[in-house]
Amino acid sequence: MTDTQVASPSPGSPSGDVSAIASATPAGAGGTRFKLPGWAGGVIGVLIILAVWWVASITLWQSSNSIPTPVEVFAKFFDGDEWSRLWTNAQGTISAALWGALWGNLAAIALATVVLLIPVLEGIVTQIAITTYCIPLVAIGPICVIVAGRDSPQGASIVLAALSVFFTTVVGCLLGFRAAPRTSMDLVRAYGGGRWTQLRKVQVIAALPNLVAALKISAPAAFLGAVLAEYLGSGGDASLGRALIAAQTQSDAPQLWYLALASGLIAGAGYALVGLVGRFVTPWAAGRAT
Repeated sequence: MTDTQVASPSPGSPSGDVSAIASATPAGAGGTRFKLPGWAGGVIGVLIILAVWWVASITLWQSSNSIPTPVEVFAKFFDGDEWSRLWTNAQGTISAALWGALWGNLAAIALATVVLLIPVLEGIVTQIAITTYCIPLVAIGPICVIVAGRDSPQGASIVLAALSVFFTTVVGCLLGFRAAPRTSMDLVRAYGGGRWTQLRKVQVIAALPNLVAALKISAPAAFLGAVLAEYLGSGGDASLGRALIAAQTQSDAPQLWYLALASGLIAGAGYALVGLVGRFVTPWAAGRAT
């Protein structure tokens, strides 16, 4: 039995040239893949939404005028008088949302800390958080408006804003506290540190990424709670909720869409602002060096 040898192509032959080119070509260079930047997906999504909005406004809902065109709505953003009225109405709503977020988040962080120090209370605190999450805000909103009365026009708005953030922050804090490395906890204990020292030196730092994530969600939630309370009768005459009611009463579709879009932008700005602060407070969570 003889061995069969396959002669390699000579350098001058066509097959040899092809082999040389193939061996010199980097893997994956044959088919260039175009990769969109990270922000492109969001821009494309917004453009698609605007296109669908425009088509719907000039076809299906043209006769009823219930859906204005994007041009009619966005034109209000370049009207100085509309900007002035929007800012006047938004100030009261933003103020109520900030106060509600402050009290709701403080209560959530305090109760989560108590649970960490006294674990037997976890069931009670968890049930309270679940209850605040499950109660429909639309159902208790009118009750809060009546209880607050005219002496505290923003009272119901603050309460609904606080209820909107309580559950999320409680869960975020508890998950963050439990994410503390066990080795770090044992090290503090080995050096004579007690339960309170473990909380301050290890668990608070470990909880920051989860807490920031919860606060990011709570920012637009608090604003939504405040607007809902105003829509149900809370707040003064200058508020986004009252402005929405006025536009609805007058069947002013462009104004309604303008106020709704402005409210969404304000809520989104709150989310982005908390996220920006969180990147500086917890740089390790973003994959950056401390």
